[in-house]
Amino acid sequence: ERVGCQKGMERDKNLEEKVKLLPKTPGVYLFKDSSGRVVYIGKASNLRSRVSSYFHSKAQDLKTAALVSAISGLEHIKTDSAIEALLLESRLIKSYRPKYNSDLKDDKSYPLIAISREPFPGVTITRDRTRDSQYIGPFVAARELKQALPVLQRIFKFRTCSLHIDPDRKHRRRPCLLYYIERCSGPCAGRVSKTEYGAQIRHLKQFVKGKKKTLLAQLARQMEAAARNLDFERAALLRDEIEAVTQVHQLAKIESLCEGFVHPDLTEGLKLLKKVLNLGVVPRLVEGIDAAQISGKEAVGSAVVFADGEPHKASYRHYRIRNARTVDDPAMIAEVVRRRFRAKVRDAAAMPHILLVDGGPTQLRSTMTALQTVGALKEIGAVVSLAKREERVFLSNGKQILMKRTSPALKILQHVRDEAHRFAQRYHHILRRKKVLGR
Repeated sequence: ERVGCQKGMERDKNLEEKVKLLPKTPGVYLFKDSSGRVVYIGKASNLRSRVSSYFHSKAQDLKTAALVSAISGLEHIKTDSAIEALLLESRLIKSYRPKYNSDLKDDKSYPLIAISREPFPGVTITRDRTRDSQYIGPFVAARELKQALPVLQRIFKFRTCSLHIDPDRKHRRRPCLLYYIERCSGPCAGRVSKTEYGAQIRHLKQFVKGKKKTLLAQLARQMEAAARNLDFERAALLRDEIEAVTQVHQLAKIESLCEGFVHPDLTEGLKLLKKVLNLGVVPRLVEGIDAAQISGKEAVGSAVVFADGEPHKASYRHYRIRNARTVDDPAMIAEVVRRRFRAKVRDAAAMPHILLVDGGPTQLRSTMTALQTVGALKEIGAVVSLAKREERVFLSNGKQILMKRTSPALKILQHVRDEAHRFAQRYHHILRRKKVLGR
């Protein structure tokens, strides 16, 4: 939606009044001089606030002061999100090359989105134009572009790694963490076909180039066709993509909140866990196991997943205890571990860097035996248990660690343990309520 104010040979006397009527939405603004030429283009998450700042700020540098004195009119284009404003700003600056947008007209190297020319293209941010890639940009705001890429990856699930992927290779590698937290479709592990992945990249290009309405119309037609052909799995995937494209602003807010939550203590805690558990890598993937029952009734188990220290609830699973004695906590945990990791071995799924069980050495021993039985023990970085009260960490080699209560590493383990307990108890209560109330 493009809206402009009245232009003339002289500055519009009501310009500042019209600025007050601008919407408080994301978008792009175009300042024009007395002859109607575009002299500056900018983006904003709040158009009214950003544009009004030009006319009310007392601390202006010489360039901004000269720009303000040249403004006689303006247009604005509303967008559905700040990310779309960022992309639109880049396209408009390239088109108009305004006088006061000197950033993209000098000899500096500004960031671009690079889509590599490969069977399974990778998508990265770069300043290097010598790669064999298709480039989109350049962009003035490097920081905003870096924040936008994870949001786009949530929607279109492209890969951002530098792997060389041979589409004819029969034996594929295990997918990385991004696949399991639904940020990548897993082309490295053969989890997506070349045709399907190519569609993801085409959809990304359409969105980045401002063809959102066209993209949504195409996705809607494809979803309807899939439903008619009774391909409900494909229809559901397309439905989810439509929803994500439509709600890109909300996804950006979620991404921002997630980034804000990952404070330095979390990063420090993961690094400390790597050290104290003698791991080869920083433990990005941590799983927690627990079991719950009351007097042996409605016994259940839970498995929770943490990615980079944060709960990934879409990967949580609960289990009804089938075979173990339901008053035997170590046996119930062993059953959950066997069932979960037998499936992981079968599906070549990602193994956790740390597997944590709620309890002491007895629960840990039963877990180790279960992992050995299904052939998963050697593929897990560290298997530990965390006992309540003293919050003592038991290691698989028989040693114990007693961390400071304020340790960020201990806080991560406590969070995983408590979340596994909560999730198991929640499922247990659901089953009890169904048995008592019949619903």
